[in-house]
Amino acid sequence: MAGRSGLSAGGSCLRLLKEGVCPPEVNMGRDLALFEAFERGEIPPTLRVYEWASPAITYGYAQRLPHRLIQTAQELGIPLFRRPTGGKAVLHGHDLTLALVGDLPHQQEADFRTRLYPRQVYLWLAPALVEAFRQVGIPARLGNAPAPDPLSLDDGGDCFATPAHTDIVHAETGVKLMGCALRVSERGFLMQASIPLRLPVVPVEAIFGHPHPPPPPLPKEALIRAFFSCLARAIAPQSTSASDVAKSS
Repeated sequence: MAGRSGLSAGGSCLRLLKEGVCPPEVNMGRDLALFEAFERGEIPPTLRVYEWASPAITYGYAQRLPHRLIQTAQELGIPLFRRPTGGKAVLHGHDLTLALVGDLPHQQEADFRTRLYPRQVYLWLAPALVEAFRQVGIPARLGNAPAPDPLSLDDGGDCFATPAHTDIVHAETGVKLMGCALRVSERGFLMQASIPLRLPVVPVEAIFGHPHPPPPPLPKEALIRAFFSCLARAIAPQSTSASDVAKSS
């Protein structure tokens, strides 16, 4: 059963949807539906957390996929789904995935709206993402590479091939801990993020042309709590204490 939590934050509330293991064919539609509902003002800021029932590949809305990736995915029976956000292809099935819909605090309080830009949102959320990893004992920092070109095929189409400025990497090893992608509008943003918990069960090198390094051990439930707490403070910094958290199922 999906768990739900709410963090009171001075009139706004970050809602946590723990949806467990979900079938691949529903995940992108659910994330987009959350974003559209937030844009319409029907739901509060929401963090959806889920895993994948079987391997799948999502790819950015503007990405051109390499023929090799498409062909190998078909041979292995791995479905491909276009994301509502940007970025490059992400192999799922071994990862924890986050979908965050919300707005920046100064946008919530403004008398008029200005369009958000992806880098603006990343820079606002990045300290919270880094802090969440720190709370579970993983030193983290922002990547230092330029954002990859969604039309370039040089990296095999792989999101995890490039530790871009908008991603989170291990501060000591440089291993990419989290790949992030965004969609923004005048009414808010959708951030989708993938955090590998273990090595994939499918041959990564056959798909992308290179292997993935093993991720560090991550305590999943503690990490979810850390992301929820840190992102709640980022989106609604006037929130006060952990005693504001109320849980129901």
